[in-house]
Amino acid sequence: MKKLVAGLLSLSLFATISCGLSENTKRLIISTSVGCGVGLALGAVYDEVQRKKASKESKNDIRKRVAESLQLEKKKPQNKGKIVGLGAGCLAGLGTGFYLNTMYDNMSEQLSKDGIQLEKVERGGETQSLLVKMDGGISFEDGQADLKGKGKENLDKLSEALAAYPETKINITGHANRTGAEDVNVKLSNSRAVTAKDAITENGVEAKRIGEVKGVGSTAPLKGVDPKDGSNRRVEVEILPAG
Repeated sequence: MKKLVAGLLSLSLFATISCGLSENTKRLIISTSVGCGVGLALGAVYDEVQRKKASKESKNDIRKRVAESLQLEKKKPQNKGKIVGLGAGCLAGLGTGFYLNTMYDNMSEQLSKDGIQLEKVERGGETQSLLVKMDGGISFEDGQADLKGKGKENLDKLSEALAAYPETKINITGHANRTGAEDVNVKLSNSRAVTAKDAITENGVEAKRIGEVKGVGSTAPLKGVDPKDGSNRRVEVEILPAG
């Protein structure tokens, strides 16, 4: 069993990010990844271990080795300043919580330099999703849905990070500040969400990874902010495990 696990780890840790990514992503996104193309096999190994009533230490050891491999990849000169992630198969082999926590740790370290923060959403002590919070938000001009300036830069950087974690999907919600008729606000907020989706897919993130894209008008202003304030003209991005 130990030899089998070691062999699978060897295969998974030296696979490349090309697994599961489109040619456009390979071409446009600079992110690098430690692949887990045999993640499903890792999961099967773990199931067998569990059937034999072994301790949880076996899977924890696999996770530790993957984490160590990520750290080694990030230290390589050619990977400096890049998001090093997990390739296809890791989600099934290592579990949702570990996958999202690894994504949080690695993305936070690099993206925080650009004013992009991540927030964990947990349930029962396990991470269920990540919320993207950006410096100044992904904001829009009054009555407009076109994206430019800081908002465009933020989405470009987010797209690069998402490429390193192919086993995630993204929900996008558009918002408006509380001025004018609400039916207009709803249409405008929906257009803003679509604009953000287009920006992300144009940067190489496959369209099949985009989940819900919707506008909620002015019904969910930022906490502690006047609903009429312009900062409420924004979109929010939620990252969830695929499947």
